[in-house]
Amino acid sequence: MPKRVKYLISSVVASIGFYFFISLPYSSHYYGLLVGAVLTAFCFWFGLGIIFNESLYIRLMSVVLPVGFFVGFGLFSALLPSNFLTVLLTSLFFGIVCYVVFLVENVFLVSIGYRTPPLYRAAYTVGLVLLLLTTFFLFDSLFSFKVIYWLNAIFVFIISLVVFMYLFYSVTIELPDDGKEKSFWTYVLAPAFLISQFGLAMSFWPVGIFKGSIYLVAAVYVMSGLIQLDLRDRLFKRSSVVFSWIAVAIILGIIMTTSWR
Repeated sequence: MPKRVKYLISSVVASIGFYFFISLPYSSHYYGLLVGAVLTAFCFWFGLGIIFNESLYIRLMSVVLPVGFFVGFGLFSALLPSNFLTVLLTSLFFGIVCYVVFLVENVFLVSIGYRTPPLYRAAYTVGLVLLLLTTFFLFDSLFSFKVIYWLNAIFVFIISLVVFMYLFYSVTIELPDDGKEKSFWTYVLAPAFLISQFGLAMSFWPVGIFKGSIYLVAAVYVMSGLIQLDLRDRLFKRSSVVFSWIAVAIILGIIMTTSWR
């Protein structure tokens, strides 16, 4: 069976699963979320043909983006008005994103083993955009629960941990040694901890759910840019200055757009 046909079939199945999840009553959403996440993971393992053929690390990293998107977008969509048209459109959007993620993950799998294809940079860029979008949905859903500040920090840390694990994976597969000489936990734990502290600050800052999520995603973007440049040994002074100014602009934007009344 051609790859693209498998991707299409798997995306349709995942989209149908998302449709049934959104259609569930609110009392069953958490059970549906678990079942849907597992279904999405198996759809991607089947479509990519890696159920038994790759290492556990690669299998897990290959489903981080689709499963994370299912959870984040699923929780976000559950807050939208529940009618047939909304459910249909969100399910269709989820299916399209799944197909795009299939193309991205296929390029990543081909890149493993010193065979970086010409499409890698395009796939990485698309994957990063989808990763940031997924992160936004996850943070937005988290803040919607309005949990206590220390739980916010813990959940932000967990989300950031997974995000930077996937970022490390997607960047290092381009390197000659697939990143074996890089310190995995240094590039994952340190930025995740910093983002969790930012999330802790957002718990006390008088911002709405949407703005708080955007600010956190902006912080993740800055950290991601610095990490990928450092992993590729391209973190020069000019790049550092550019990202520093972006960080300053974000902080000033937060302060200037905050209403203290």
